[in-house]
Amino acid sequence: MNVSREGKRFILATLLTALAAFNTGNNLIYLIFSMMCSILVISVIVLKINLKGLMLRVSPEYPVFAKVPAVLEIAATNKKRIVPSYSVKVSLPEALGGETYFSNIPAQSEPSQTVRVVYKKRGVYGFGDFYLSSSFPFIFLTQKIVSTIRKKVIVYPEIKEVDASISGLTKEGDALSYSGMRRGEEFSSIREFRYGDDRRNIHWKASAKTTRLMVTEYAAEEPKKLTLILDNLMPPDDRVFEKAVSLAASLADIFLREGFYVRLFTCRKVVPFGSGSPHLYKILDILAEIKGHPSWECPLSSEAGTEGLLILILCSEGSPLQRFVSLSDKVIYASAV
Repeated sequence: MNVSREGKRFILATLLTALAAFNTGNNLIYLIFSMMCSILVISVIVLKINLKGLMLRVSPEYPVFAKVPAVLEIAATNKKRIVPSYSVKVSLPEALGGETYFSNIPAQSEPSQTVRVVYKKRGVYGFGDFYLSSSFPFIFLTQKIVSTIRKKVIVYPEIKEVDASISGLTKEGDALSYSGMRRGEEFSSIREFRYGDDRRNIHWKASAKTTRLMVTEYAAEEPKKLTLILDNLMPPDDRVFEKAVSLAASLADIFLREGFYVRLFTCRKVVPFGSGSPHLYKILDILAEIKGHPSWECPLSSEAGTEGLLILILCSEGSPLQRFVSLSDKVIYASAV
C-alpha cells in the first residue's frame, strides 16, 4: 500500500492539526484531528475490502499476428457476495503495455473490457502478471495486487504485401501456374469465380441469377499446387530470418486464397498439400514457432518440383539449399526483400 501525493499532504495536515490541538487544548481542534485520523483508518480498511476477491480472466481474440493490433478481452471477477468494487485500474504486463479501467464491479459479477495490444514478434507468449490497483475511496492511499495469467497465446508471423512479380504467378495465362493443369470431363459443382480461373468455364446462367461470376468445376480437374521451401538452416541474421518467415506466411495466404493446394517444407517440419483457411493455420502454427537448425532433415527430393509451382525462400546466397535453385520456379532471397 502506497501513499499518494494527496495522501502525503493530508497526513501532513493531520500532523499539523494534532500539533495545534496539543498546543491550544481546543476541543474543536481535537474533534477535527480525530475526524482526520478516522478518515485515514477508513481509507485503509475500505481500500483492502475494495480489492479483496478480485480476479482476472484474459481472452485474446484469435488469430493474432505480429505487428498488427490485437484485441484482448479482460474480464474482472468480483467474488464478494455483497460488496461491490469501485475504481479499479488494470495494468497489462510491460511487454504488452496498456491499461483499462473498471469504474464499478458489482458483487458476484464479471464485467469485461477490451484492450488493443501489439505483439512485436511472432512466437508463443505467456501473459504473465497483470496488476489491479485502486485508490478508492479518498485517493490518499493506493494499493496494487497481482493477478497471474498462465494462459499462452500463439502470435503468427506478420502477413505482408508481396512483390507483384510473385503474386503474378497466380494469374491466368502464366505458364508457371498452369503448366500442369488439364480440364476434366465430369461435372462437379458450380462455384464463385476466383481470380485465375479459366473464363471459358464461366456458367453464364448461374452468374445471371446470382449477379456474380460463377464457374463450372470439374471433378477430374487437376488442382493447382504450390510447394514452399523455407530455409531455416541456422540463419546468420535473425532480422533476415524473420523476413523469410513472414514472406512464407504471406505467400501461403495469397496462394491459398487463390484456390491453390499448398505444402511447406522446412528443416524438420513438413506440412503436406492442403487447401482452404484451416490449412493456412496449420502452416502458420509451424511458422509461429519455427527456429534455425544446424542440418536439413526434411525428406525433400528432386520430385518436389514436379507438382505445380515451387518457390524457394533463402536467407542468403550462401545457403546450402542453393542446390534446389534449379528445381524452383521462383527463388526469393529474404536479405534482398
